[in-house]
Amino acid sequence: MIDQLSSYQWIPIRWIERTLIARVLLLLPIDKSFDFLVPEKLAGDIAVGRRVSVRFRNKKQWGIVAALAEKTEYPGPLEEIIEISRGPSFSSEALGFCSRVANQYLGPIGLVANRILPTRISKREERLLSISDNLEEVLASLEELWKRAPRQADLLRYILAHGSCREKTLRQELGSIHGAVNRLLEKGLLKQSSILSVLRPDNRTEETLKKASLLNQQQLCGKRVLLFSANRWPDYLRLIERKLPISQDILILAPEMFLAQQLHSYLQEHIGIEIGLYHSGIAEGRRGRVWERVRSGELRFVVGTRSALFLPFSNLGLIIVDEEQDASYKQQEMLPYYHARLVALERAKNSQAILGSSAPSLETFRAAKRGQFKLIRPKKSNGEINVCIVDMNKEHGVLSKPLTQAIEQAISLGKGCLLGVNRRGYFQAVLCKKCGHPLRCVHCGVALTYHVKRAQFVCHNCGGSSESMVCPNCGSHALRFVGVGSERLENEVRNLFPQASVSRFDRDTLHPHEYTRAIQQMASGEIDILVGTPVIAKGPVIPSLGLVGAVGVDRLLAFPDFRAAERTYQYLSNLIGRVEKGSAIIQTHYPDHYAVVAAARRDYDAFYESEIADRESLFYPPFSHLARVILQSSASEALVEVMHRFKVEALGPAPFPGKRGKTYFLIKGKEGKSVRTACLAARKAIPGLEIDLNPA
Repeated sequence: MIDQLSSYQWIPIRWIERTLIARVLLLLPIDKSFDFLVPEKLAGDIAVGRRVSVRFRNKKQWGIVAALAEKTEYPGPLEEIIEISRGPSFSSEALGFCSRVANQYLGPIGLVANRILPTRISKREERLLSISDNLEEVLASLEELWKRAPRQADLLRYILAHGSCREKTLRQELGSIHGAVNRLLEKGLLKQSSILSVLRPDNRTEETLKKASLLNQQQLCGKRVLLFSANRWPDYLRLIERKLPISQDILILAPEMFLAQQLHSYLQEHIGIEIGLYHSGIAEGRRGRVWERVRSGELRFVVGTRSALFLPFSNLGLIIVDEEQDASYKQQEMLPYYHARLVALERAKNSQAILGSSAPSLETFRAAKRGQFKLIRPKKSNGEINVCIVDMNKEHGVLSKPLTQAIEQAISLGKGCLLGVNRRGYFQAVLCKKCGHPLRCVHCGVALTYHVKRAQFVCHNCGGSSESMVCPNCGSHALRFVGVGSERLENEVRNLFPQASVSRFDRDTLHPHEYTRAIQQMASGEIDILVGTPVIAKGPVIPSLGLVGAVGVDRLLAFPDFRAAERTYQYLSNLIGRVEKGSAIIQTHYPDHYAVVAAARRDYDAFYESEIADRESLFYPPFSHLARVILQSSASEALVEVMHRFKVEALGPAPFPGKRGKTYFLIKGKEGKSVRTACLAARKAIPGLEIDLNPA
């Protein structure tokens, strides 16, 4: 498709007296565009990348203009474009990049482009609100407002305490404040200004960098860099400092929106420029505004999740992929099944790319050892963290005796405790005692998790729920609840430590913007014990933290994936890394497993040597290339027949979780090109087949 896009003839708008054809990408699972006639009244506004409304198969649909031409190969009369959207649009460069990604990952460009582009733009401008210059009048008005308009009084008191505030921050802290803001502006008690969008260095940046960053500018040079460090965020500030004076665009990626929010807050606090935030948790209209401001060059610095890779930057000078090893960078929900780390390197062909991690993926670290990345690895000391592995074969209950005692000690010293568990909900799984089958979602086939407070079985894949306490496989009422979820761990902690302030962080309890607040409350001592899912293991050191505990680690080790040991090491290493000085407790039934032992010592090299040897002996990445092919069960024999024509191995079939009635094969080959070619042949031979290259 990208070849087609680049070969189309651009038609100057002044030629409106000639026939003008728009080639439009529709939201369809096919790799082609459709020709539509541009009416004369719209010829002056039409452009590549604009979203347009058309009639297709007797139905009104929206699509994106891929190219303009004078002629069509369609033999019949063409439908006219109905209207042009005033919403966000692609730049030609961004659409070309989107097309290359779709082509690389075997996804239909129409589906990809239409899903990526936001549909609308929020009309509300972000405002910076501050107290008016007449402070005496403001203070005199507070008492009267407290009686007549308490909402306005709360707003004034907050801004008096915190100084100038973004409207967004006030909404997050106080809820709906639009009416109260407008009344206070009318009374002259507040004043507003636009958020600065001009990139400029701030006087605080250099001072902050000198104190926090361990590296100098020269060390951070290099087109492709692996920053192997736990304390990376101050070094990101130094990298940003170098790009600001030359007005280059900057994009920083985080694996999850919770971490993106925290990283955005950290950078905004230390850098005196506006930084955009872009992830799926933000309202569509606000994402559309960020998109258009990037396209116009007004906004040149964004922090976001993987979807931010497609923002239409025109002069990208720096891409940072934080926590580059994280599995969340892999798009697994829908086509194209791309990996953000690899796509970021593609996007950064003419700019600097920094991959940051305290426990890099094996593929990235091996590439760095082979000279494909400049490896920056500051020396560190593990002496201030005491790590203990508890053998749960000798313990009973959710919390071991050593972990319980460690929590008591940390609280008595005024230190915070961070307890990580691998899964939300009360129990990790529910099994039928009669047939032994786990209870699975009737919609998508994924194992259900029991939530006590909701008294429901919940699917964490599709969101489906059920209150039935019957095995759908055999009809038995005899169920066995196994494993520990975050809800159960929170309940256990509250019972054992009734005087402590306990909070739980997972997707059931907090929104993305509240993650930063929860960490701040932990740092300030408002929360004694924070229980959470693996997202709490990601991020910088929390200075007030005295203890981290890892509960339910065995589920990670036992996961049916060749990366299980690697993910266990990364999770434990990151969790321990949140403590600057204190203790860490790892509860496991496998205390001698090399991933657990290496994580306790924070010895990445020992883990790497063991794991890379296993990968080579079993012919797994980075020594092979993989693809997951998802198809109807009835087409399994046809797939095997196609694969026999290529130098690849087809492992399977196996039931595909999340897609009822479908199976999948794992295709393995020595060369990525041969795997991709085999998958392309299979797609041509088997309709409806889905391909996931380099599955996570």
